[in-house]
Amino acid sequence: MDNNLTLNIQLATFNGPLDVLISLTQEHKMDILHLDVAQLAEQYLIYIQKHIKQINIDQACEYLTMATYLVELKSKKILPNDDVTSTNDFEYERDKLIKRISEYNEYKKVVNRLVNKQDQRLVMYAKSADDLDEYTVATTLAELPTSIDTNRLLKAIQNAFVKWKFNLFTQKKILIQELSVDDVKTDIINFVNQPKFTKSSFSKFLNSVDELKISEQYIVTCFLALLELVKYQHIVLTQDVSDDEIYFTKNKNRTLMTDNVKM
Repeated sequence: MDNNLTLNIQLATFNGPLDVLISLTQEHKMDILHLDVAQLAEQYLIYIQKHIKQINIDQACEYLTMATYLVELKSKKILPNDDVTSTNDFEYERDKLIKRISEYNEYKKVVNRLVNKQDQRLVMYAKSADDLDEYTVATTLAELPTSIDTNRLLKAIQNAFVKWKFNLFTQKKILIQELSVDDVKTDIINFVNQPKFTKSSFSKFLNSVDELKISEQYIVTCFLALLELVKYQHIVLTQDVSDDEIYFTKNKNRTLMTDNVKM
């Protein structure tokens, strides 16, 4: 054999002997599940002989091994043999070959789909992230003063429930089922914007609210509204050492209006 002869199947769009076998079954419309091994072996040998001038001896081993394997199967098929064991061996080897071809064919389909997706992705351009800094509101959030004890805050709201317990459960009133923090913040802002306002307590504010509005829901929402106004530095929250009452004053450095505190 001429050392310059090569079998570079990849040049013919094939990548291994199984690729050649799949192409041959498709070209000659063979049923893979009921494969005619003799016909397949014959077509495979014809293909190898046709491309013998392209054979590279370093790459030919797997293709020639497949050729030997197919010739052996073909001989078992066409030579008469009454031996049951030999027949079973042939069927076993044929089924194993069919399984290899079928599995390889499925892998090839998956690879082709992945390659197509890769090609599609290469022509796609991801949109760069938008700069949203110009839409960001520069707001400094404040933390609770160190003098505020969260346990005492809890005690303050518990005291409010105790104080208003009789009013909450003995008077008939229409309760507002949907009450937002913004609604109560509006009440607080209107309260602190009174001309004579300097400082108030949580209880004093509740005393100023219409009795028909006071409910458990309103007290809890009021507490949350106060904390939110503190967070955005619209009011200043304090507690005296002598009691657990919550006191608040207006932040003199901020203009407190109902239309600029809706978060």
